[in-house]
Amino acid sequence: MPSHLHREPTAEKRGPLTVVALALAVLCLTAVWWTERLPPAAGRDAPAETFSAARAVEHVARIAERPRPSGSAAHAETREHLVSVLRGLGLETRVQDTAAATSAPELSPTGTGAGYADLGLHNVVARVPGTTSTRPVVLVTHYDSVATSPGANDAGVPVSVLLETARALRSGPAPRNDVLFVFTDAEESGLLGARALVRSPEFLPRDAVVLNFEARGSRGPSLMFETGGDDGWLIEALAEHVPQARTSSLFNAAYRYLPNRTDFTVLKEAGHEGMNIAYLGGYTHYHGSNDTVSHVDPATVQHQGEYALGLARSLGAADLADTPGGNRVYFVAAGLLLSYPVSAALPAALAVAALAAAVFLRLRGRGVLTGRGSARGLLAALCHPLLAAGAAFGLAPLLGAAHPEFADYYDIADHGPALAGFVLLAIAIGLVLTRVTHRFADTRHQIAGAVALWVVLACVTAALIPAGSHVFTWPAAGLLLAAAVLASGVRSPVARVAAVAAAVVPLGLLVVPLVTLLTDALGIGLVAVPVVLVGLITPLLPAVLPTPRRRAVRVGGVGAVAAVAVGVLAAAVLAPSPREPGRRADVMYVLDAASRQAVWMSGSEPDAWSRRFIPDDVDPGDVADVWPGWRVPVRRGPASAVPLEGPEVTTTTVHDDGADGRRVAITAASRRDADELVFVVTGPAVRRFAVDGVPGGAVEVAPAGEPWELWVREVPSGGVTVVVDLAPGAGEVRVLDRTPGLPPQLAPAPSVPGPPALGIASVSDATLVVTRRPIS
Repeated sequence: MPSHLHREPTAEKRGPLTVVALALAVLCLTAVWWTERLPPAAGRDAPAETFSAARAVEHVARIAERPRPSGSAAHAETREHLVSVLRGLGLETRVQDTAAATSAPELSPTGTGAGYADLGLHNVVARVPGTTSTRPVVLVTHYDSVATSPGANDAGVPVSVLLETARALRSGPAPRNDVLFVFTDAEESGLLGARALVRSPEFLPRDAVVLNFEARGSRGPSLMFETGGDDGWLIEALAEHVPQARTSSLFNAAYRYLPNRTDFTVLKEAGHEGMNIAYLGGYTHYHGSNDTVSHVDPATVQHQGEYALGLARSLGAADLADTPGGNRVYFVAAGLLLSYPVSAALPAALAVAALAAAVFLRLRGRGVLTGRGSARGLLAALCHPLLAAGAAFGLAPLLGAAHPEFADYYDIADHGPALAGFVLLAIAIGLVLTRVTHRFADTRHQIAGAVALWVVLACVTAALIPAGSHVFTWPAAGLLLAAAVLASGVRSPVARVAAVAAAVVPLGLLVVPLVTLLTDALGIGLVAVPVVLVGLITPLLPAVLPTPRRRAVRVGGVGAVAAVAVGVLAAAVLAPSPREPGRRADVMYVLDAASRQAVWMSGSEPDAWSRRFIPDDVDPGDVADVWPGWRVPVRRGPASAVPLEGPEVTTTTVHDDGADGRRVAITAASRRDADELVFVVTGPAVRRFAVDGVPGGAVEVAPAGEPWELWVREVPSGGVTVVVDLAPGAGEVRVLDRTPGLPPQLAPAPSVPGPPALGIASVSDATLVVTRRPIS
């Protein structure tokens, strides 16, 4: 074998490639920044037929003055405002008074299996009539908030976006199709309004195309992150009518594996086609007392409004009688929404794999690569993302410890500098690994192994999650084309520049933007995930970076990158956290009506308020004796019994199948005028349930003896009947009636308002009185 084929490329030969690669990288990043800028917020003087963020934000200020949980006075006032505005636009507006129940263990504040029911739901539905409707188009959001957040963004902004969209739509020509504006109730407590809606075709036609709007933060672009049904034709409409759309089929594929749920989950399960749209930036304002109008970004409002009005007009004008089938792989590159059939994902990846085999065989035949060396290079390349992600995973909690909000959100308020530090750290780790593994695999084989890793990932994702395979397929194809050209000895500057472009541009336009986007979605706590992408790129750097001959220069370069990374991370640690609104611990008073035993309970860190009831030296622990099934550790302390009556409870066996189980009716009414009841069944497993005839459906199978809860809200004064299908065996039901605030006989005036629900379930201050009844 000719000896010159073993020589590493010299710094002189790599120098021009470095300049070209850096220039192309800068151009790609500039293109991404330019095309992903948010549109300027339109003022009140914008033309009537256009969307105006300024007009929309006026509604936010009106409805987000204070928390508006379902059933509250603020919630009712918001509903009155919606109805008034919509009817003022001349729209046929109806309020659906209904009830719903569901099994939703992920929402339980106690950590056990739970169901939820609301007997006083009010969905608002307004209709813009179409001239010759082929299929209704429905824009959806919810108008309730969590109990301790004003909900300016979640979902005050989407509500206001829909109101402004309705106004703008009415200012233009009538649409061809009916366009409905739907504001659901009780989304925050089990998606109950949406569940009632899908059972009522007179309010939501079964063939409707739905567009759901949400917020999971306070800033940034709106992403179309989930589709329902065949999405090819919807993606075409999005590309044509929302020029600044941000989306990727990768989001849709990944979302299926996440525990998050929105109203669109219910609508999609009911068979509706459509899209789910939300913004994710500024997560540390989500569900918090700091989600106020002052943290609403008008540019973010404008961007979501461009989606709403653009899609309402385009789908409202389209012939939707017979939409084409098929799903697509789709993504945005330099402002262009590109797509192709999802059925082409695996053939494309296999074609890339075939190209990889051809390039390898050619280079092996020329003596440039060996099989053993390439295998070693693949192992070396695999170390890059693993070590970089491991370092990020270990360091993220240490960084977050300096920011109080990290404990609630697993993120920090401004994570941009921290992300930059983690990216630089990943690059430094990559440069060190390249030198450390050089004796194990030389530069040529390390680069070959890195390209092979991209090819492997392209094939694996195409087989398992084809909608996300484009992230690896097209960069792998570009890297192989570059390798084929550069390794062939072509001297043409144009060809060599084109080869470098083939390698750099797909990475710059498809992969690099995901680093920031994934950080917005997952937070600094899971920054290891986007860092993996950086770790996949770092083993490719030796292909273009000059290799200084002097060891001191090489070490100094790596040290400089590492030093900058450490400095940026240190600055992120030292950066002050934003000052949040007043917070205090939550405290509950729980009284057993029969034994007259009472306890104080708190799930928060001790503060001046909770110390009045529970000593500081009490460690969080189990409260199963008070509340069976409670899995979340809480602090507790003894309390004085006050003269409060427990709920009136009776149990009746409706039907007994012996060894197969039985059906039991539990009737309960509060003697304290509480409109919320909690049922805790211990002993036999609950299989199904219904609340006042409203079916709650099947209950997820729980381990033997595991308690089951049901939270019922807006209970009428006459009480409620819960029917449960039980497995065989004796048991007990505890019914707790819940009222906000603590018993006035025991509670001194608090210094600040109630605690915020900082991204987690919150029970807040409450008084609960328990009645026990056996189930024989």
